[in-house]
Amino acid sequence: MTQKVLAAFDKCKDSLAASELCKLTQDTLESRVGQYAVDIVPLSDGGEGFVQILTTEVKGEFIPFYASDSLGKKKEVQIGVCKLSNLSVLAKDFLKLPDEGKIGIIEMASIVGLADLKVEERNAWKTSSKGVGEVLAFCASLKLDAILLGIGGSSTNDMGVGALKSLGFEFIDSTGHSISFPSPETWSSVSKIQAGCMVSLPPLTIACDVRNPLLGPMGATHQFGKQKGLDSDARDCLEKKMEEMLALMGTMFSDVAVSAKAEGSGAAGGIGFGLGLAYKVNFVPGFDLISSWCDIPSKIRRCDILITGEGRFDKTSMQGKAPFELIRKAHQAGKKTYVFAGSVEEETKKICEKEYASLEIYEFGKLGVTLEDKLTNASSHLISSLNDVMFPN
Repeated sequence: MTQKVLAAFDKCKDSLAASELCKLTQDTLESRVGQYAVDIVPLSDGGEGFVQILTTEVKGEFIPFYASDSLGKKKEVQIGVCKLSNLSVLAKDFLKLPDEGKIGIIEMASIVGLADLKVEERNAWKTSSKGVGEVLAFCASLKLDAILLGIGGSSTNDMGVGALKSLGFEFIDSTGHSISFPSPETWSSVSKIQAGCMVSLPPLTIACDVRNPLLGPMGATHQFGKQKGLDSDARDCLEKKMEEMLALMGTMFSDVAVSAKAEGSGAAGGIGFGLGLAYKVNFVPGFDLISSWCDIPSKIRRCDILITGEGRFDKTSMQGKAPFELIRKAHQAGKKTYVFAGSVEEETKKICEKEYASLEIYEFGKLGVTLEDKLTNASSHLISSLNDVMFPN
């Protein structure tokens, strides 16, 4: 009897995209006719793949647009535009959307992504979210009924100042000139902020799993600044500059102090904080969004086996990441579950397999090989592991 499998993977960073992991699993299991029928759902937390995954799921269209990358160079990005009538009832209820109209989907990582920069180019003093504002402004011209912005994987730490610049705010220096590319290294020159002709945006929803506040030890700079090119001293210095910019923003907005402490205000260098000052912004967890958008609860009910995974399965996976949330949902539905991850933390494996009796966790990155080999040959390693586990005889 053919068993129904749901393959729902998150990405393997620097190696395989979520869609590639899902397709490899589907092709491997269906290669032996009659044993498995595989349905696939690539996962995204709002970072790389967000536009592709969501737009493809509901048969939307992709619109190209040239925007500024995090260093000010123009690059082509793809915007997803989807008919609301193609969305599931679950997704429309979750996002509080009407039955008819269109929604635009934007991926911050594709505009100002950290992965686009060479290691030596990563410097949060110099990067700006200006391009994100440009894309938002373009979406406003498309007469959309809603915009969905995924903010994972950014290279910026500018509190959304760059995006606000593109949406109509002016950051004025002491000579009265507007700063054209306001990255943090230019903030010392800003003497005042003024609102020009502000772009009117449709309702904006931000997909984000990060819950950190804007400032402090758990804030944007101290938690994520290192990966964006800041050493300890630079992080301290940028934190002070952010406090100064926050005070300057307080001359225009009365609720900056409260907003800076809000859960998620430190995500993606504070992009949601900045946009939330000027616009009404709704934050949603990345997994809850993808779950409703793809109607994952129904897919789990219909499957016999769930297969999920990601690049590394460790204790951070248990803090709301998509594969772990799928494990919980599959357990509730009484489904056999497998995790295939590039690397697995042994302690987390023991905890999860003890708590969920029908769960098995496997590391497909081969032992005794280099990290470079694991990343380069991840496809063959996954296929080999799938064959060993799913076709044991």
